[in-house]
Amino acid sequence: MILTSTYRAKTEMSRDLLAAYSPLDHTTTAGLSADVVQGAYERLLRRLVVLIALHGPTAPARFLDALTEAARPCDPDAVVDSVDLTAAFLEHGTAGLDRGAGHRVGHGAGGAVSELQQELVHFSRIVDIGQLGLQAGVTEHALRRLRGSDRLPDSLKVLSELIIVTRSRMIQRGASLPAPCLRPGGAIETDVAYDLTTSAPAFSPDYWMVVRCARRRVRRRLRYELSALLAYLTPAEAALALWAHCYEQHLSTAVELGLVQVDSVDGTTVVTWRYQPAPAVGDDAVGRVADTLPSLARLAPGETSTACGHQVEATGPASARVVEATADTKSGNKDAPRSSAVAVLAAAAALSSPTPGALAGKARDLIAAYTGPDLVSMEAGHIHLNRDLDRDQDAGAAIGAVLHALLAGRQAKPPVLTPMMDDDHVLIRLTPDTYLRFLRRAFPAAPMHLICESSPIIRAIVVALYKRLRESPLTHRLQMRGANLFLPLQDGSHCELFEDIDGDPITGCVFFETALLIYRSAPDRFDTYFTSRYHLDTDVHQHAATILSPPAAAQRTQRHDTTVADLRDYYRRFNDVTDPHRPDPHISALVDDILAGADPVFTHLNVLEDYYEVQQRRVRALLGLLGLPLRLVTVHFNSTTGRVVICND
Repeated sequence: MILTSTYRAKTEMSRDLLAAYSPLDHTTTAGLSADVVQGAYERLLRRLVVLIALHGPTAPARFLDALTEAARPCDPDAVVDSVDLTAAFLEHGTAGLDRGAGHRVGHGAGGAVSELQQELVHFSRIVDIGQLGLQAGVTEHALRRLRGSDRLPDSLKVLSELIIVTRSRMIQRGASLPAPCLRPGGAIETDVAYDLTTSAPAFSPDYWMVVRCARRRVRRRLRYELSALLAYLTPAEAALALWAHCYEQHLSTAVELGLVQVDSVDGTTVVTWRYQPAPAVGDDAVGRVADTLPSLARLAPGETSTACGHQVEATGPASARVVEATADTKSGNKDAPRSSAVAVLAAAAALSSPTPGALAGKARDLIAAYTGPDLVSMEAGHIHLNRDLDRDQDAGAAIGAVLHALLAGRQAKPPVLTPMMDDDHVLIRLTPDTYLRFLRRAFPAAPMHLICESSPIIRAIVVALYKRLRESPLTHRLQMRGANLFLPLQDGSHCELFEDIDGDPITGCVFFETALLIYRSAPDRFDTYFTSRYHLDTDVHQHAATILSPPAAAQRTQRHDTTVADLRDYYRRFNDVTDPHRPDPHISALVDDILAGADPVFTHLNVLEDYYEVQQRRVRALLGLLGLPLRLVTVHFNSTTGRVVICND
C-alpha cells in the first residue's frame, strides 16, 4: 500500500515528476542516461499539458511558466514542490491554493490529497510501461502484426484513458465541460490539395479537421486516429492528444493540424498546432514544450481565427463557418467578398447522459448473444477507495445486476460476485463499509466476496504463479529495470511483475489481476484454507475491510499512514506465503489443484469503464503467455457517451 510519501523522494524536478506521474520511478531513472531521462520528461510534460488544457486555453502556458519559476526560485524560502505544483494544476488549473483552503494541493507534508496524481501514476504503471531501459523482447511476427493493425497505438489509447479519467473527476466535482458523443455515420475525408486533407462528419457536422503534410499516408493516419479517438474524447481533446502523440513518434516530416469544434458548453473552439522534426537539444524540456504549445482559442460570436489557411468565424453561440482564407481575409479586410463555406458547423443537439438502465439494456443484449463457457464469477462497480462513488459505479452496478439475473437464469450456477476495491495504490477516503452498502442495493441477497487489492491471499497466489513462471522457459525473458521486474508480452509491450522485487515487493497490477482470476475460480476454497491455516476468527478480506472502515469518530482524525500501519501489522502474520523469493509449497499445490479442475477453462466476467480497455488486453495477453486455463470476458461501458462493447479475445 502506498503512503503519503510514496514516489516523493526529492532529487531533481524531471525525475521527481516522472516518479509521481509516470511508470519511471526514482530507482529506474537513476539507471538511465541524462538524455533518456530528458526525453521521457518531455513526453510526460506534453501529456500533462493535454490534461491541464481541460481547465481552459491559458492553463497549459501558465503551468509551464510556473514550472520554470519553481526550477529557479528567487527566494530560498519560497521553494515550490514540483509534484504539488503539478497536482494543483491538474486538480484546479492553477498554481494557487486549494480553493481557499489555505494549503497547496498535493499529498506531501501539509498538503491535501491529490486524487489525480494517484490515478495517473497508477494507470501509467499498468499500461504505459514503454521500452525505456528494457530490451524489446518481441518477435518479428508480432512486429509485423502490429504494423498491420488498425487498432489505436497503445500509447495514444493510454493518453485517451488518462484524459477520460481527468475529465470524469472534474465533472464529478461540478465542472462544466464538453462531453464526447457517438456520431452516426462516418467522416468524409477530402484531399483538397497535394498536401492538404480535410475531414468532417457526414451528417450534421459539429467539427471540422484539416491536416497539412507532404505525406498523404501521414495525413490519412492522423484523420483515422482522430476518428477512432472520438469514441472516447471530444474532437478538441483528440486534436490535443494527437499533438502529444506526434512528438512522441518523432515523425520525420512536418505536420500542421487545425480543428474547429462547436458545442453547447464552450461554443466555438479552435485548436491548431505545428510539428517540425528537429533533434532535442539541451536540457530545457519545459522550454521546448512551451515553444511548441498548441493554440487553443474559444471564439465569441463574430470573432474569427485561422486554421491551416482557412478562416474560422463563430457565427453564433453554438455555430461556426469555415472558409478558405483569401488575401483579403488574411489582411483583415471585412469588406472583402466572402468565399463559399468549406464547412458550416453547429453544435449537436443536447443529449442527456445515458441512464444506468439504458447501459444495462445494451450490455444485456451483448451477453445474451455470448455463446462461450459459463461465467464463473463477475466483478462490477469497481472502485478506487480514494474517490467518492459516482455515476460510473452507478452504471457498473446496474449493468452487473442485470447481467447477474440473466446469467442466473441460463447457467447451472449464477456467477459468484467478486467485487474488488483498490486500497493498494491510493490514499484511502471511501470506506469498504460504505462501498458494500452501495453494492447491496444492486445485489441485495447474492453471495459476495468483497476483495481488497492489498489482499495477502491474492499475493500468495502471485507467489505461486511466479514460481511456475520461474520454472518455465519464460524465466529467460524476465528483465529488470531499476529495482523492478518485467516480462515482455507477445505484442511488444511489457508487464510489470514486481516493483522493488528485492526489497519490499509490490505486485504489478496486470500480474495481480491474473492471480485474482485464480482466486475468483474458487474463492471459498482459498478463504477456508487461510482461515484454517492461520486460525482466524473472520476471513482475511472481512478483517481487512474492518480495518479500512474505522468508526465515524476515528475517521475524522485517523491519518492514512496510520490505517496502512494497522493493515500491514495484520498482514505480517501471512509473510510466510507472500514473499516471491520463498514460495510456499502448500499454496502452490492448492493453486495447481484448482487450475487442474478447469473444465476446460474458468471463464470470468468483468464490467468496467472503457478506460480499462488496454489494461484488460494486457491481462488477456499474460493469461495466454502463461498458458493458464483462464478466460476473461469484459463488458466495457462509457457512462457519458453510452458506448457499451464486449471484449473476450
